[in-house]
Amino acid sequence: MSFPLRALVASAMLAVAHAQGVILSAQGPKGPASPGLSVNPAKADANIINQQEIVQNVVNECGRTILSGNIDIGETTEGQLSSNTVTKVTKGSNVDITIAQVSADGVGPYSCDLDLTSNANGATGQTKLQVQEARPQNGNIKLKVKMPDDLACVGASTGDVCTIRCFNDNAKGPFGGCVAVQQTDTTPKQNTPDNIPTAQTLEGVLTQVQQNIVDLPAAVKSIQDAPTQDDQGVTAIKEILGNNATLEAAGPAGSANNGKKNNGNGQNRGKGNGAAGGGNGKNRGTGRTGNNAQTGGGAAAGGGGGNGRGRQNQQNNNDNNNSNNNNNGKRDPKDLLRSRWARRNFVPRG
Repeated sequence: MSFPLRALVASAMLAVAHAQGVILSAQGPKGPASPGLSVNPAKADANIINQQEIVQNVVNECGRTILSGNIDIGETTEGQLSSNTVTKVTKGSNVDITIAQVSADGVGPYSCDLDLTSNANGATGQTKLQVQEARPQNGNIKLKVKMPDDLACVGASTGDVCTIRCFNDNAKGPFGGCVAVQQTDTTPKQNTPDNIPTAQTLEGVLTQVQQNIVDLPAAVKSIQDAPTQDDQGVTAIKEILGNNATLEAAGPAGSANNGKKNNGNGQNRGKGNGAAGGGNGKNRGTGRTGNNAQTGGGAAAGGGGGNGRGRQNQQNNNDNNNSNNNNNGKRDPKDLLRSRWARRNFVPRG
């Protein structure tokens, strides 16, 4: 198996583990509860948010799931907006987040931060949030997360969405997840290609180009080896990160357990969250990389534009959401590959 000889191979942070702490829901003052982005609580899935993977541009700021690979924040958020499953928030309000512990590695404490642009931050730039964590009950961990008093969400096609990211400090993950929230006490931003924050440095762009060259053989192989298009995301993670990456989860989070035994909830697993899990299933980020080939070409022509920090830019996703339906034909693996980095590496217009 070919994969970059980076520090990922021997890192304890990427050790194979049967562990997870999965976000089940996030409830704001009004509206429906937001499910976790992409993670499927009805199956043995987990969301890994590993800083090293983000810095090396393997994944975006919300990391990856065991079953789907890299999380396409923009696409998944747009899907939840269209299905009215994004909770509402206001300045200074609280969001109640429920996390299924599932196993001992899913315990807290959890930290949370906020991307005001929804998906333009990468390894840095998030706003740290105040978190009150209650003791686990019935296998669930409850977080009360306070929105900033000067909250100003500007993301997604609606111009008023933020992304909350929560994670623990477990060396085998970390584990956690992301949720979208929509602000109601603000004037939505009119997002255009010219006002999306995508500033890059020449050094960052050139560094990412070199890393993309190193990753190319592994990524092409993963696309060729994937049995279906939906499997490409997971196959790419295995190929690029190698066998030492966390690739398994303890079990479904749909019906929580206490972290001591992982077999006690077999009959009721996933019942309460089946709809959310199913909805996210068709929004798998890297699993549908072929839909973004046009943007991939554009980014490559611009110099491979990336910041080397796992950044998945808002413009890429908003634009791609409008064009996905027109790009579902079969492509050469290299065309699909270009989209893999394009969604994170957008060169700003001069």
